[in-house]
Amino acid sequence: MAALLQEALQPLRKVPLGLSAALLGSMAAPHCLYAYIWQRPCDFLEGAARMPLRLLGEHAVEVMQKLVLGLKAIQLASLLAWCEFGLLPVCGAVSGPSRWLVVQAIRSAAPARWILGLGLLLPGQALNVGVYRSIGADGVYYGVKLGRPVPWASGFPFNVGLRHPQYVGAMCSWAGLCALLAATPSAAAPLGAVLLLWGGFYTASAVHEASSDADVVDK
Repeated sequence: MAALLQEALQPLRKVPLGLSAALLGSMAAPHCLYAYIWQRPCDFLEGAARMPLRLLGEHAVEVMQKLVLGLKAIQLASLLAWCEFGLLPVCGAVSGPSRWLVVQAIRSAAPARWILGLGLLLPGQALNVGVYRSIGADGVYYGVKLGRPVPWASGFPFNVGLRHPQYVGAMCSWAGLCALLAATPSAAAPLGAVLLLWGGFYTASAVHEASSDADVVDK
């Protein structure tokens, strides 16, 4: 079993180290920001009121929102670059009508891969949109820690038994995208390893937030 796993993950060793380091850093960065703000909200409030962070918004919630969105964009770019210039060439993917391997990987996805990818991506986005509609940016971006009122929400997606529906939604979305990018059988295991590590970051953030009851409001 160990030998099979080692063989399946062999392509990871051939991906340029710089690309893997960039992907790892982009995966960890938002969660480091979450932990810092959750643990030291007063410091973030002070920093958000000063230049250059003040350029991002008038309130710390707005500053956090723009920082997180920027980091998410970097995550997406890092994942696509890691696949385009690292994993897919190593796994033998070849370009077709498109010069970009990631585009070709998605275009050439078999029906089963589309079903799996969209089956994860669409529910994931539904959870994310549901969270935003229920508690708004103030709820998503730690308004409870940064001095903004956050409405109590009991409807979807907070009524489906998920403690952190947005984290689950984000993970499902990334998993759906990775399913579409798995252009060759040998690319599936390395992408699965990336998702496993990514899930670890989301789990760590959820556990860290659960260590405080500041995100729990009585009805």
